[in-house]
Amino acid sequence: MINLNDVLREAREKRASDIHFSVGTPPKFRIHGSLVESNFHTISPSDTLELLVGFMTHEQREYFEEFGQIELSVSVSDFGRLRVNAYKQKGTITIALRLVNKDIPDAEAFDIPESVLELCDQKKGLVIIAGPSGAGKSSLLAALTDRVNTNRNCNIITLEDPIEFIHENKKSTVNQREIGLDSKDYPTAMKSALRSDPDVLTLSRLRDSEVASLVLTAAETGRLVFVSMSANNTVEALGSFLEIFPMQERVMARYRLSDVLKAVVCRQLLHTTAGESVPAYELFFNKGVSKGLIREGDIMKITSFIAQNTQDGMLTMDQCLIAMCLSGAITASDAKSGAQNQEAVEKALQKQGLNA
Repeated sequence: MINLNDVLREAREKRASDIHFSVGTPPKFRIHGSLVESNFHTISPSDTLELLVGFMTHEQREYFEEFGQIELSVSVSDFGRLRVNAYKQKGTITIALRLVNKDIPDAEAFDIPESVLELCDQKKGLVIIAGPSGAGKSSLLAALTDRVNTNRNCNIITLEDPIEFIHENKKSTVNQREIGLDSKDYPTAMKSALRSDPDVLTLSRLRDSEVASLVLTAAETGRLVFVSMSANNTVEALGSFLEIFPMQERVMARYRLSDVLKAVVCRQLLHTTAGESVPAYELFFNKGVSKGLIREGDIMKITSFIAQNTQDGMLTMDQCLIAMCLSGAITASDAKSGAQNQEAVEKALQKQGLNA
């Protein structure tokens, strides 16, 4: 059997974010966005089976046998927590491990804009954290939760699938619930949370209309809610949120969302030509005209609204990338690769004498 500790040790040394175990190849590390093959021996079917069995409880094994896939988190001595995603394929098991930093990300070290940190002072409303896979959404959620925990006297309830970062009580009380372990599912957990006198709620996922409606209810009734979603920009995030609802409920969902939404924070992680990982942000704060755009379903106009309101701290992803390039933080090629509108970003940089 492959020695997990040896693999984890090398992954840490190489600063890998993920480890992939697939039968027929050696373990592979994701390093700065690219998969790199390791020097360990080729994985056998028994390797992945024994590895996964070592992670799971009896109940989780039954779930995996029934559904053929599972996602969970585990703690490994000396290496902290791992997020485990496993599934059956061609009669064997494939496993992906996400290495979770032992420490909750520090807001400054994590390059979180001050305007985003200030959202933690809000008493109520909805904040959507968006980004593609691997962008650091979970880390950003953890950092914001820790900010509230450090500075405010609140009852914080997190609904996570799975739990990654462990929060110790500071000024606040933080109750972390893992879906599938501490509660059957998100709807059940969300209903329970609303009956538990929360001040702040954080959800690591949003998958169905029942939970989305409960999220809006929580924000409407005086709670601050942070929700993580997979989306590349504000328009995608808002569209995805509304599309969760059945067609006949979307008009009402737009009205409710326009009233409670505070902000959408989109983050991506650029894997630069210099071999570094650098965060870039799109920032949207819902105020004035944008409330009407959401209410009327004109969310495609939100990007232009953001671009025209930089004086209020807003920033499109492409504006952020151009600014980062002009400051020397990334190259023109890096900016173009991460842009939403690559042609427009390339032209803007060319005007500044920079060729992508």
